[in-house]
Amino acid sequence: MRCGQGLVKKLCVLLLGFCLLGSVTLAEAAAPVITADAAIVMNQQTGQVLYAKNADKREYPASMTKMMTCLLALEKGNPDTVVEVSADAADVECTRLHAGDELRLADCLRQMMTVSDNGAATAAGETIAGNMTQFAAMMNAEAQALGCTGTHFVNANGMPDADHYSTAHDMARIACYALGDTRFRAIAGLDAARIYYIRPAGRVEYCENTNELLETYPGCIAGKTGWTNAARGCLMAAARRHGTTLVTVVMHSQDEDTRFSEAAALLDYGFSQQ
Repeated sequence: MRCGQGLVKKLCVLLLGFCLLGSVTLAEAAAPVITADAAIVMNQQTGQVLYAKNADKREYPASMTKMMTCLLALEKGNPDTVVEVSADAADVECTRLHAGDELRLADCLRQMMTVSDNGAATAAGETIAGNMTQFAAMMNAEAQALGCTGTHFVNANGMPDADHYSTAHDMARIACYALGDTRFRAIAGLDAARIYYIRPAGRVEYCENTNELLETYPGCIAGKTGWTNAARGCLMAAARRHGTTLVTVVMHSQDEDTRFSEAAALLDYGFSQQ
């Protein structure tokens, strides 16, 4: 009888081993096929990397740059400071601002992060540092302090420049840190916002977030899109489930839709590994 029981135990152990091996194989096989040039998934609380593809390859970050602009403006600025829009800020591509407009810094950041307003990013940077050269220096110092080794900024909005670059890993580092600030998380998680201008008096802009995952991905709490012809599709998206927050970054997706579908697949994969 004992011999029979021993044989049964051995068979059970072997069967359990095969099951565990099979579950590991299935988990490994569950990693999605990603066509974006670079991508990463990180645990926001621990920094653990759950997936990486060319994560340290230099890429154009496009408007994901605005995460750093928003972070610095929150850290260094006063939300009630009046932003006076300069001619330079009004002259960039993709902005709703006009020279001489005035609005609170808090509203400037909301407009920047929802509709990815390039002029709002420039105006915020100029308000914080006085000029873009000084603000870019602040951005680079902050990036270095966060451990970013493949990043260099020359502007606040992510418009293409050979000296303006980052990596998926560095963008995720910045996002993970910024999401620790409840003010950043609230702005980056807005579905939409109404922006009330001081000048012209009575002007209101309705800004709907360009990050589709805020509406379509369960648990998505924040994000930042990016797109230029040089950078192609970029996206940082953060989602929270069962007390765990994950951050994913995709860079150089071939089109706008793919960045969302692949980011969603990466978040699904990341949560399956928890």
